Amino acid sequence: MAIDEDGQDLSYFSAVKFGSKGKDMWMLLDTGAANTWVMGSNCATSACLAHDTFGAQDSSTLHVTATPWSVSYGTGTVEGVTVTDTVAFANYSVEMGFGSATFTSNDFNNYPMDGILGLGRTGSNQIGTPTVMQVLDNNNLLQANILGIHLQRNSDGAKDGQITFGGIDHSKFQGTLSYTATVSADSNLWEIPVDDVAVSGSSCKFRGRSAIIDTGTSYVLMPLEDAKILHAQIPGSTNTGGSPNFMIPCSTTKTIQFTFSGVTYSVQPKDYVSKVNSVGKMCASNIIGQQAYSANQWILGDVFLKNVYTVFDFDKDRIGFGVNSAAPLTGSPVTTSSSPSSVAQSASPSTHASSLATSTMKTVAPSVSASPSGPTSSRPSASASRSGSSAPSANSPGGGDGSPLDTTNSGTAVSWQLPYILVATMFSLLVSGLL
Repeated sequence: MAIDEDGQDLSYFSAVKFGSKGKDMWMLLDTGAANTWVMGSNCATSACLAHDTFGAQDSSTLHVTATPWSVSYGTGTVEGVTVTDTVAFANYSVEMGFGSATFTSNDFNNYPMDGILGLGRTGSNQIGTPTVMQVLDNNNLLQANILGIHLQRNSDGAKDGQITFGGIDHSKFQGTLSYTATVSADSNLWEIPVDDVAVSGSSCKFRGRSAIIDTGTSYVLMPLEDAKILHAQIPGSTNTGGSPNFMIPCSTTKTIQFTFSGVTYSVQPKDYVSKVNSVGKMCASNIIGQQAYSANQWILGDVFLKNVYTVFDFDKDRIGFGVNSAAPLTGSPVTTSSSPSSVAQSASPSTHASSLATSTMKTVAPSVSASPSGPTSSRPSASASRSGSSAPSANSPGGGDGSPLDTTNSGTAVSWQLPYILVATMFSLLVSGLL
């Protein structure tokens, strides 16, 4: 299935067809949690009115239950009921349950998605219906219970973002995959131990750290003290008053190197150097000093994931990385076991063109993001920015401290963490004057 993005590499999403009429809904791809929901047609909030919604008028096969759910974020709330209908993506068409939002707070007004496709580990499912991967696996539709994900980089002009359900696309990476077991088979997160991080070969001497691998996070997030150690290896970097944000020379050539299971993967400056300040010599760093979980846990989001091909193995509780085909090969990957071959359920990126051409969104904002085969998406940018913007703020509106908040709603109450992509999106809209 083709993956599109917002034009600034801040959010990655795919068009998924819902219901008997096959209505396209833009779904944020989130490996941080397994909950899937869409904005429902019965939702009358400004956020829902600004997006495509899905309801009875879009499908004769929609079954609506009375089971409530409520999701609270750092700032922002979504609630609704569970529903069941046909969901089609890649070459699959399955009947499954998901959340239909009847209320969304205004925090969601400008997020570039109509819902979230939950691709996290099974234990993170809190809405109460079987997850996407459970449905596919239970119906014996997968050659292997895995996901293969390749994220494109907008600055490269690439349009080959792709997610493969049940298989691996070997054309997307060099050599072999190296796997790392998750820190716990019972964890709700895709979390793996980190060997170390280096800056152009100079070790930061990190020990006992782990990383949550999350497509729903734009940046690299780590506790402030760890971020200070890393940025100290980049000459000229600055941090004011204990802020989570760092400024680095725009001209830096330093490479950030993450090592897992003895294999090193590099992040080039074009991925971690962000917007230039008003002076024109210092740029924001996309490595943020924000503690999302414990003092030893990091989140590696799209800044890192653009440089690797990633395999999420649900049955063997492990994550595999391969060096992207277009990236310089670093290290010598060692395969820990044979990997399943690619299967036909990964649709060609060109099949996504019609979705991009026909999908509309009612928010007035610049149109960005190239279609895999040419037409420009009418989906507005979530990340329009202007020269001179400040560093991305991990504490910007829409974010919160990253801790799950308990809900007090009756019925099936759900406590859920806000995907950090939404934090990034809100910040970008603030600095670009769209909010």
